[in-house]
Amino acid sequence: MPLYEYKGITASGKNTKGVLEAESTKSARVRLKQKGVLTTDIKVKSNKEQQQQNVFNTGGVRMKSVTMMTRQLATLIRARIPLDEALSALVDQTDDNRLKGVLSQVKISVNEGKSLADACRMFPKVFNTIFISMIRAGEASGNLDLVLKRLAEFAEAQQNLRNKVVGAMAYPAFMVVAGVSITLFLFAFAVPKITEVFAGSDMPLPTLTVIMIGISDFLAKHWVIVFAGFFGSFFLFQWYVSTKGGRAWWDSFSLKIPAFGKLKRMIAVSRFARTLGTLIGAGVPVLDAIDIVKDVVDNTVIREALITSRNSISEGKTIAAPLKASGQFPPILTHMIAVGERTGELEEMLNVVSDTYDEQVDTAVQSVTRLLEPLMIVIMGGIIALVALSIFMPMLQLNNFMSL
Repeated sequence: MPLYEYKGITASGKNTKGVLEAESTKSARVRLKQKGVLTTDIKVKSNKEQQQQNVFNTGGVRMKSVTMMTRQLATLIRARIPLDEALSALVDQTDDNRLKGVLSQVKISVNEGKSLADACRMFPKVFNTIFISMIRAGEASGNLDLVLKRLAEFAEAQQNLRNKVVGAMAYPAFMVVAGVSITLFLFAFAVPKITEVFAGSDMPLPTLTVIMIGISDFLAKHWVIVFAGFFGSFFLFQWYVSTKGGRAWWDSFSLKIPAFGKLKRMIAVSRFARTLGTLIGAGVPVLDAIDIVKDVVDNTVIREALITSRNSISEGKTIAAPLKASGQFPPILTHMIAVGERTGELEEMLNVVSDTYDEQVDTAVQSVTRLLEPLMIVIMGGIIALVALSIFMPMLQLNNFMSL
């Protein structure tokens, strides 16, 4: 069915616009009227426009929207609703216009005879490799509803982990920004006042005051160079870590940073265990699952260890042995995998490890946050104290000088 682009007015009097899939213009107007939208303009999107939407409008879809859509599709499939009807229901139900356009294209491809996995593969910015591989395995095994449910749970677990880390680091980040802002304010406005007060005095200034005035003068005269140097260094670092050698160095170095390195490794291990367990549970072959997982783990050191392990597994070795030999994975993970391989409960063991590491990540993030908060307070307090001393020391010295 073609896509229609419409503009209209809702029952509350607000302007609205969007994209709708319908058999004809009349059918589109009827469906909009049923939704309480008075159509003011409607036109069919040309094939060229639909192709452009397919190519360019695949980004910007929120992960939350995709996760919700996946869970809804699982429910519809479990209720034995045909796939094309289920996709039509999702197109009508979603409020995300970008996702609506993507689902419309997916439905058209499915109606043309493509599998759901092949239809979704046209939108790599919306449906990642994990999603497509699991959908393909679900279609092959006839357990599409179960696979979709696993996918939704997997996405929610990953999102929760990400939210924990980002949420915990928000306050320290705010403290850093506040500290830098206060420091710049003091050097830009407070310290120059010292120069004005003591400019005409022959009294020798304390060393601390001289240093503070020197820093303030330097920032005032060369602030462009300072900012250019700061941002230049930042972008140079970003460019370096985007190169193959630079990324390998940074990933190796970041794993060795006290506290942060341990946290980063735990996050990588949790993601590895959760993803591998989800893929194997969906029926994806082990070697294919590891191929997918190595691209999900955001660390080249661990990725190289997975590539080496995959080669050993393809030669007939167990999963646990090469992972243990790499030295990049904690003993509890390799032990649980070995137990899972022996008992035939590999998926359950991986999920247990992932749950355990999710809890440890939560605890580690809280510990790092508790460490950073007082550290930032001490640093900010120290800077303010130094500036205050540089101001009050010459004033006390002048007062003593005047009293003589």
